[in-house]
Amino acid sequence: MIHDGSYFSPGGQFTLTEVDDGPLRGVTVAVKDLYDVAGRVTGAGNPALTFDGSPARSHAVAVSRLLSAGATVMGKTATDELAAGMFGVNSHFGTPWNPAALDRVPGGSSSGAASAVAAGDAALGLGTDTGGSVRTPASFCGLFGLRTTHGRIPLEGVRPMAPGFDTVSLLARRTDVIAAALEALVDTSAAPRHITRLIVAEDLLAPADPDTVALVHRTAARWSRLWGLELETRRVCPEGVTPADLVDTFWPLMSRQLWESNGEWVLTEDPPLGEGIRDRILAAGQVDDAQVAVADTARHALANALSDHMEDALLVLPTAVGPAPLRTASFDELMDYRTRNLPLVVPASLCAMPQLSVPTGIVDGAPVGVSLLGMPGDDEVLLRWATRRGAA
Repeated sequence: MIHDGSYFSPGGQFTLTEVDDGPLRGVTVAVKDLYDVAGRVTGAGNPALTFDGSPARSHAVAVSRLLSAGATVMGKTATDELAAGMFGVNSHFGTPWNPAALDRVPGGSSSGAASAVAAGDAALGLGTDTGGSVRTPASFCGLFGLRTTHGRIPLEGVRPMAPGFDTVSLLARRTDVIAAALEALVDTSAAPRHITRLIVAEDLLAPADPDTVALVHRTAARWSRLWGLELETRRVCPEGVTPADLVDTFWPLMSRQLWESNGEWVLTEDPPLGEGIRDRILAAGQVDDAQVAVADTARHALANALSDHMEDALLVLPTAVGPAPLRTASFDELMDYRTRNLPLVVPASLCAMPQLSVPTGIVDGAPVGVSLLGMPGDDEVLLRWATRRGAA
């Protein structure tokens, strides 16, 4: 077991370098414990997998590409159990510290990677993002966090949660580190879209706290002025669709895949599972085909609506509804926060879009991020704009 506060997974502290030179030479990488590293067990935040699992025979593709570019892996880091969490709270192994706000949770499920990067002990966090698992800890810990375009970086060697939404995603204190890592991870780069406008997604402001909403408006105005882009505020979801409806669309689709990835293992092996995890997986097994079909139709309608708005634009929205919850928050308080927060993270997940959380301000003494949301393939576009003067 690890002590509460550590960002390493059990047995996850080691150093691995395979190439003496390359564009990522000197870049230390904290690798979320969903990625295979040859000779190491992939524990996924679960004690049965951690202590009884077999070592991986080879590196995950993403790990291999970073090592081939000269990066140094500093170890495998903590994650919410089976990546099924938003806060970094793990019933078995504790909760990593949030170096940017010590009294608050670090966010999850890429909690350990975010904690290591925020502490300055790693330059890059290699996480995954299914429904906010990199974006949320980026906001909570004052980091840049890129959810990449779904499917752009191979997921081979990554333990799946919901493969139709899972992405290889990145955390860093600087955009140039993420940009260099992305270049090592992707096979091709399309010509960048021409951007002339920023659109504040008015309907996606509704769940956020008032101070966070004010921060989004101030940030969007500053970006518009400094970048020379037109600024608009408008509804972006299909007519009649509320933020809560977006979660109702995401949940059946994600749950069906969660069940397909983990259901048989839970039923046959009966592994120890933390608070709420077993119930969530068993509930996922109750999703029927009709629910999936309805959700899939709504998903396509959302993607079409966002595409219509974003022909030459990027969307601006809160990364999270507010600062991270306190470490002393109850389970019920965390679930209430999650319910309010999900509408902000699921649009990118549903539409296979890249989203970059930018550290932009402090609310109640803790970091809060503002996000840029792009069309599929816009990963470099988001980084390019965020690197311009005045982004953070």
